[in-house]
Amino acid sequence: MDIRHNALQQPAEILLKEIDLENHIRTQLDETQIYFDYNLVPDAETSNLIIKLDLITINREHNQKFLFHSIKGNNKISILEEMISYIAEYKKNQESYEIQWLDAKNNIKVELSWFRGNDIFDVLQKFYYDKEKSRFKILKIKLMPEA
Repeated sequence: MDIRHNALQQPAEILLKEIDLENHIRTQLDETQIYFDYNLVPDAETSNLIIKLDLITINREHNQKFLFHSIKGNNKISILEEMISYIAEYKKNQESYEIQWLDAKNNIKVELSWFRGNDIFDVLQKFYYDKEKSRFKILKIKLMPEA
């Protein structure tokens, strides 16, 4: 008999709480298309496996994925609650950047994307998330004034 380790082994009330929290995040981010990417990763301190949530935004206009934010923890509920807190505060604590870029594969149109981050390196990490860096040409990064 196979030993399965997946979400469906959780009690229904836990699954419903996770769904409610994910829906709350969707509401917080309005019209943004998002994907919840959960992975088991080793904890740097203990080497035990912990859950990592990469919250991914997907832009339908240019069909690209970008990292919104990552959080690690021991269970999905605590991670989702931490993400909700992060979303409620991130605009107050981070700078806004505009990136002009080209997909070197297509080279058809200069695209614009907006990111929030602690600094330019944080923004570049979000831009290049799960991408082959050589495929994209960043033409300009501009720190945006706060409105």
